[in-house]
Amino acid sequence: MGVWRGVVLFTFASTVIAFVITGLAMQLAGLTHHIAGYAIALACSVTIMPAMVASLLSLIRRLDETEDELYRLARTDELTGLPNRRALMEAADESLADAQPIALLFIDIDHFKRVNDTYGHRTGDDILCQVTQALADQLRDTDVLCRYGGEEFAALLRNTDAQTAQALAERLRCHIQDTPIRADARADVRITLSVGIASAPDARHTCIYQLIDHADRAVYRAKHAGRNRTYLA
Repeated sequence: MGVWRGVVLFTFASTVIAFVITGLAMQLAGLTHHIAGYAIALACSVTIMPAMVASLLSLIRRLDETEDELYRLARTDELTGLPNRRALMEAADESLADAQPIALLFIDIDHFKRVNDTYGHRTGDDILCQVTQALADQLRDTDVLCRYGGEEFAALLRNTDAQTAQALAERLRCHIQDTPIRADARADVRITLSVGIASAPDARHTCIYQLIDHADRAVYRAKHAGRNRTYLA
């Protein structure tokens, strides 16, 4: 509808301009057949211009749609459909401007290389997608879950203090531990998580890189302590 509205407006404007130019040209040339000149100008305006304008506006609309799709793809993980690291950074920029507590979870699947070596990378990809869905089911609408890389996920928790973040991390860990993950048609595989938790009482006084660093160190400590556990930085 927007394209045709633009066509009509542009055609009307071009017709008025064509009449003005035609009138001036005939006056300067000393021509007396004004009706014929205006008829030619009108015919050109209503036959040639709409098609040209429609094509141009349609092209502009397709370019806008392509730009939107490229923007989405640049911020989406292809395998899981989750936001990616870039999207996490952008979400953090918005969240860190508010005077509220904030937390970041780093979620790492334990021994995932062993899963890939045992079942193959295609099955490993399918397991990643199943874990993604299981995690998303437990998070709140305000939380931002992303795939950070490989078998590691991150969850940005807005307006969440350290105690609440740790409780949520523990709930995620237990849920994945107790959720059957289908490896193939004959067997399930037991998946566990190591979760690192970083938090700040006032989002304005921290930065995403500091939260990432603390959460990453916490994951390392959780793994070093035996895996399948959470650790608050």
